[in-house]
Amino acid sequence: MDNLNIIVLAGGQSTRFAPLKNKLSYPFLGKSLLEIQFQFLKKLRSKKIFVVANELNFDDFCRFQRENPIISTVMQAGTGMAGAAMSALKEIDDLDSVLVLNMDDFFDDSLILGLSKRMEAALKKKQGLLTGLWKEKYFPGGYLVLDKKGKVTGVVERPGEGNEPSKYVKMVCDFFYSAKIFRQALVEAKTEKDDQYEVAVGNLMKKKEIFDLFEYRGRWETIKFPWHVLGVMDFFLSKIKGQQIASDVVMAKSAVIKGDVVIESGSKIFEGAVINGPVYIGKNCIIANNALVRHSMVGDGCVIGFATEVARSYLLGNVWLHKNYVGDSVFENNVSLGSNVVTGNLRLDETNVLVKVKEQNVDTGLNKLGAMIGSDVRVGIGAMLMPGIKVGAGSFIGPGVIIGGEVEENSYVVVKQELKTSENRISVKEVSREKFKKQLK
Repeated sequence: MDNLNIIVLAGGQSTRFAPLKNKLSYPFLGKSLLEIQFQFLKKLRSKKIFVVANELNFDDFCRFQRENPIISTVMQAGTGMAGAAMSALKEIDDLDSVLVLNMDDFFDDSLILGLSKRMEAALKKKQGLLTGLWKEKYFPGGYLVLDKKGKVTGVVERPGEGNEPSKYVKMVCDFFYSAKIFRQALVEAKTEKDDQYEVAVGNLMKKKEIFDLFEYRGRWETIKFPWHVLGVMDFFLSKIKGQQIASDVVMAKSAVIKGDVVIESGSKIFEGAVINGPVYIGKNCIIANNALVRHSMVGDGCVIGFATEVARSYLLGNVWLHKNYVGDSVFENNVSLGSNVVTGNLRLDETNVLVKVKEQNVDTGLNKLGAMIGSDVRVGIGAMLMPGIKVGAGSFIGPGVIIGGEVEENSYVVVKQELKTSENRISVKEVSREKFKKQLK
């Protein structure tokens, strides 16, 4: 579409993503989220892509923009979605059309194929489009209200199970045929809450602006909380087809490679190691003797040491493990676990794992969830990490510690232990080891 402008919302501070940081820098299948999203959005053949950034990621977008002139990076000036949209709308011609998307929402290609056709039809009719994700079961989000003709007449936030006005959960994938009308609605929207964007869309409906439903039944993943990284990881692992192993990978004859696997240049797979796909292994990694990696992403420079199992986990880069179990976990850069450190990932009562976010326990919807660890963390030998714990960047966990709650950034955690020493009155000098051996069966 010649006059289509895409506004990508990337200005949120991502405070709920703690203890992890800068999710836009996370690679999946060796590509950053920036690369992945722009390869996806370029298929819409828009006039311009405006990225609304914040102070933390503005420079990253600007560097990426230099190689992609269709992109224009703008700093978010106001708050919320309305402030983000207005920051970009200042650069867009009145007669142009606008598509608003979140940077950290991921859809499959069926969205692009269907959306392109529907936007062209909506533009001719001078109508908008709101995207509804079809959900059979209740989802804690906003639901679209539809009239008898299938037009969207409103949005109900978290109606509660059994009270859904439709089967369609509203996605942030909104098409406005007129930048001028959209901009004016945002200016006129009055509210005391952080919902100016939603109020503006509601006011347009009240003014008889027509919004058609764009139905989406494909896969959707997002990154809001740290455990969402695992869902996005799974989304991209499903795209691996066959075994793609770089020519210089050193592979022991006794190593076992099963299923869909990518192994990048410079990696080494030692004797007895098993890689059970879908798995992605980055550059210059070591998968040591008798290690097992399954349904996981292992980033560049990682060492999966002897007798270690990594299952359904995402390791960002330079993670070093040795004789560990890491299950359903997310580790950032430069994390090291001492021997026999274990990440618990299943509650004893087998119910969903709860994670504390901003002093509130949040139901993750997952009955298996391990540890979420920030960058530059060291964990001593024999430590145990309970299900759903978070460890902030720069922290040190001493040996033998049991971590059952959140560890703040730059913490030093050790267990206090009282030792009692007395005279030993038991002698083993006269014990016959040979006699004892014969008793063994």
